[in-house]
Amino acid sequence: MSNWLICCCAILTLTAPGAAAAQQPVTTGHPPAAAVSAQGAAQPGLAQLLEARVRAAWQAFGKKDAKAYAKFLTEDFQAVEADGEGERSRLHVLGEVEHCMFTSYLLQLFEVQPLGSDYAFVTYESTLQFPKSAALRFRRVFIGELWTQRSGQWQMMRYQETLVR
Repeated sequence: MSNWLICCCAILTLTAPGAAAAQQPVTTGHPPAAAVSAQGAAQPGLAQLLEARVRAAWQAFGKKDAKAYAKFLTEDFQAVEADGEGERSRLHVLGEVEHCMFTSYLLQLFEVQPLGSDYAFVTYESTLQFPKSAALRFRRVFIGELWTQRSGQWQMMRYQETLVR
């Protein structure tokens, strides 16, 4: 499945308008002034926008607010989590929101890679903390998300997490 996501991102990169120009990742963990590339000042703004959207989506998920979380997902959203249970549809993921078990989380090491004008690949790391009674207290995952702009709104189209050991 991860090969599918990589291939999909590669195809989007190669077929997107303006994809021939070199596009460098934009790291939002540092001042945006250092993150200027071939597309100029638009990338730092995009990086900040998508990092804010990711953080807001996590906040909605953590509050167990499926209605708010749904606004961040495209209708054809698909997710693959590190539990090995395979691909999940939008409806499946929205059904999981009310059962979220983490008590806190840390999001860091954001990078945004524009893939044309309406797509971007966002990567970051998340450290999750679970209740003291849980068998697993902490979990670190590396996350890759494909975001797309539809009707002027950036939404998450694909979510893939990999366990960091």
